[in-house]
Amino acid sequence: MSSFIDLRTNASSDSGHGGFWPSFTDIMMVVVMIFMLASVVLILRNWELVQALRNTMEAERIAAEMARNVTETNATLEEQLAQAQYQLSELRMRNMQLSEENTQQRDGLAEREQQLLQLAGQLRENEGALQRESRQRALLEEQLQKSEGELALRHEQYAQQQQQLSGVTAQLAALEESHRQQSAQLTRATQESSAQGQQLTALQQEYDTIKVKYDKLVKPARTAKGKHVVEVRYEKRDGNEVITLRDGGAPGGDEASAKVSTKELHQRLVALKRAHPGRLYIKIIIPADSGLSYNEAWSFMKGLLEKYDYYYQS
Repeated sequence: MSSFIDLRTNASSDSGHGGFWPSFTDIMMVVVMIFMLASVVLILRNWELVQALRNTMEAERIAAEMARNVTETNATLEEQLAQAQYQLSELRMRNMQLSEENTQQRDGLAEREQQLLQLAGQLRENEGALQRESRQRALLEEQLQKSEGELALRHEQYAQQQQQLSGVTAQLAALEESHRQQSAQLTRATQESSAQGQQLTALQQEYDTIKVKYDKLVKPARTAKGKHVVEVRYEKRDGNEVITLRDGGAPGGDEASAKVSTKELHQRLVALKRAHPGRLYIKIIIPADSGLSYNEAWSFMKGLLEKYDYYYQS
């Protein structure tokens, strides 16, 4: 067979396929490393969130201890209850924020892992298709070598086989193009995973900033003693906001609570602020089963305190 002339048009290009399999092995190794890194990041993040939750529980215990100390020194029971409920609402909102952040990060990492698994599955399917096409091409090349000695008698058969070989080559080129696209998608997924890590770092910095603000808020400078106390209870029931207002006046007041709309709430508070300049104390209560998200509860509390509470007017 070595005495025959090699008439294949692409005989010199076959040697270029030898470097394909090491590159594919490198790609699979990168996929496995990315999966392992994502798993480590998820474990570390969950550990940090557990530590933050423990710190929050310790802060709640300290807040309860402070409330007991304030109970011994404050003049009236109403002032003591206002301080404890205010601190408890702050802690509940912080717990709600941590829970929402944990859920968002866990969902994001799970989605990234699912995308990586899908890409790995597609790469394995492409590998199988390439192997099948390679075997078909080898078979056709063997048939072509056997038919070279009978070229004069079987010219038509050779032409048909050449057409089949061209079709297989085109399919192989299409599969290689698909493989390149899958590699590009994997690269984008890696970049998105890196961006997710940067987002986690930014969230940690935001948590540190919020903690500093929280430490400032719980300092024992704000008190209901000698102030005109107004109690506002905020929650959601069946997707609707429920706002309850009780004007207790000075600590110990006994006016009954009344449901109000947002517009009526602001009208009442504006009137009370004018009637008691520099002495209006807003006590906001967010129940544990309020049905509110952290952002909703925090925006409501911050808006009322900054507009009407005496402590935020100076």
